[in-house]
Amino acid sequence: MTKIIKIGLIGAGRWGPNLIGSLRRIEGVEIKHVADQSKEAIQKIVKRFDCIIPHEDPQSLIGQNELDAVLIATPVETHFSLAKEVLNSGKNVFVEKPFGQSIKECNILLKLAKKNELQIMVGHVFLFNASILALKKVLDSGDLGKIMHLEAHRTNLGPVRKDVNAVWDLTSHDLSIFDFLLDDLPESVSCLGSCKLDEKVEDTSYTTFKYPKNILAHAHASWLNPRKVRQITVIGDRKMAIWDDLNLEHPIMIYDSSIGLEQSYYSDSFASHRLSYNRGAVVLPPISTNEPLLEEMNHFIKVLRGGVENRCSGKYATEVVKSLVHADQSLQSRGVFIKIKR
Repeated sequence: MTKIIKIGLIGAGRWGPNLIGSLRRIEGVEIKHVADQSKEAIQKIVKRFDCIIPHEDPQSLIGQNELDAVLIATPVETHFSLAKEVLNSGKNVFVEKPFGQSIKECNILLKLAKKNELQIMVGHVFLFNASILALKKVLDSGDLGKIMHLEAHRTNLGPVRKDVNAVWDLTSHDLSIFDFLLDDLPESVSCLGSCKLDEKVEDTSYTTFKYPKNILAHAHASWLNPRKVRQITVIGDRKMAIWDDLNLEHPIMIYDSSIGLEQSYYSDSFASHRLSYNRGAVVLPPISTNEPLLEEMNHFIKVLRGGVENRCSGKYATEVVKSLVHADQSLQSRGVFIKIKR
């Protein structure tokens, strides 16, 4: 008989109910214990879901010996202290992104998990999006040719946050996707931003990551934009691809388009070269849609059962945090490129 995996949740606000709903659809999983310091949030959870055991104190939930793991869906400034308590209690932990506020925090948690032989998984949910997985296969196939650069746009009118800026809130998604698609980590980063809604929090940012093989990946993020956009363009030397998360029918479009150099027969000088433009067909590959959050929770349960390698491990998420920390340094230095220390 399959062992029941018992999960607790700290954070019953905007995202917490989605986590509960997904976990309750997975066979062999039980989630009853929920903690939040907001009585209103707890009351809403109790009304929405049956058999909930509420806790106003996170420590009360962490102390429940029956739990195999605890999910943390709280403001980022609480991630480190809560995750540390969970790991010290001998339980596995799932932390919503970003993993922590500093590289030091992340490394402490990694060492603690290793010492106690526990799993850490971080909620980079787009790595479970069916269309991102399909785009990854396109890149790995070599169909686009040599990758030259990537460009991401992630904008909307809100929701505005106070605990993190647009880089940590929005660009963190695209950064994790860049790392995943390229199977690599950026070597340096430049970031510019503006604070129009709060003088201490950047609501709009323009971040450029330099990857090995001279690949640039640029990400525009904003809470102050009339259009909701979630797009990534990948430019190869043979073909190009666009991922559009809001295009439910055709989230990936592959363009048989490129620009090359043609040389005249009568000279080998640079002036004799001319650009050739290839504008071919647009391919719309069929993509099976999925529910990324449900897939993410399924993956976490499989990791706990020892069945799969952790796709969003604490180690993976720490590398994302390293890039974000250096992006903040670039912000403070007015956009100069900062080398990322790995």
